[in-house]
Amino acid sequence: MEGDELHVSRPPLFKGQNYELWKIRMIDLIQYNGMELINIIKNDIPTLIDKSRELLPVQSMTVEEKHICQNNAKAKHIIICILSEEEMSKVHAMVNAKEMWNTLALTYEGSKEVKRNKLTMLKRQYEMFAIEDHKSIQSMVSRLQVILNSLRSLGSTVSQYEINDKILIILPAKWRAQETGLRTSKDLEAMPL
Repeated sequence: MEGDELHVSRPPLFKGQNYELWKIRMIDLIQYNGMELINIIKNDIPTLIDKSRELLPVQSMTVEEKHICQNNAKAKHIIICILSEEEMSKVHAMVNAKEMWNTLALTYEGSKEVKRNKLTMLKRQYEMFAIEDHKSIQSMVSRLQVILNSLRSLGSTVSQYEINDKILIILPAKWRAQETGLRTSKDLEAMPL
């Protein structure tokens, strides 16, 4: 059927490094292949799995269950295809995509406690962020963007106003005239980074 085939734009192979970046790419890739696939990695499919952790026979499934099962297979395929052999060995025997996704998340993001600690550390980095002597404004913005992206990947957001305010506060003294001008003439909430 037209439109039912799976199109995979292959991101770089995941070898156990830069999980946060890989996760962002994976979410985009999975959504690109069908928004219903995101639901598969977020929701379990317990009604389709028997006590021995095997999928129920296809003959006993309803049309809707077959559709869910097919989407699970697509999501698993996408995940498996971009894992190195070592990473695949951690998840290849799992029956559903959610299990695979959660195992990788736990391995590389850690437990809720680890995530909280990372979040606290990143918030502290954001609060203490300052421009380094002899570094360009572009370099400063790039470093800040890394911190902000890491915060976002852990579910924390900083408003555009707070980001712009932070940048204006830490600018060197030679930029004070521009800071004052920006604060009076621009809406810091609408101004992009």
